[in-house]
Amino acid sequence: MGRGVDYLNNAEYVIYFKADWINEEENYDLCNMNWEDFMRNLTCEIKHKLKSYYEVEEWDSNETKIFLKNELAEIGISEYCGLYSLSIRARDNLGYYSYEKDLNGLAIKHCSQVRNTLEKCLVDSGAELLN
Repeated sequence: MGRGVDYLNNAEYVIYFKADWINEEENYDLCNMNWEDFMRNLTCEIKHKLKSYYEVEEWDSNETKIFLKNELAEIGISEYCGLYSLSIRARDNLGYYSYEKDLNGLAIKHCSQVRNTLEKCLVDSGAELLN
């Protein structure tokens, strides 16, 4: 039975990528430092280009970490055997009042508008996008 890399539940978009340089070292500590550097750089790139996002540390499942969010969307990252996924989804609990719940369409549109920016941020951080 095969297995793949996880991504956010109900994700609007999933971007698969690899970054072989993260795990090319034999030393576990160096690999961990490479991962932390990559995540720091990626987070800074996204926050620089998409100013409304702020850092969080939440989990969607056991394997997908939500590391950025804004009022409309959440961005998560996951890894499995050297394959990575960056996914974005519209937040489902946008508000208590009915006029706030109407933001769901706007949130979905926002996810589609930032996809190219997220891809550029990945490339600028040293990742290789996969089809």
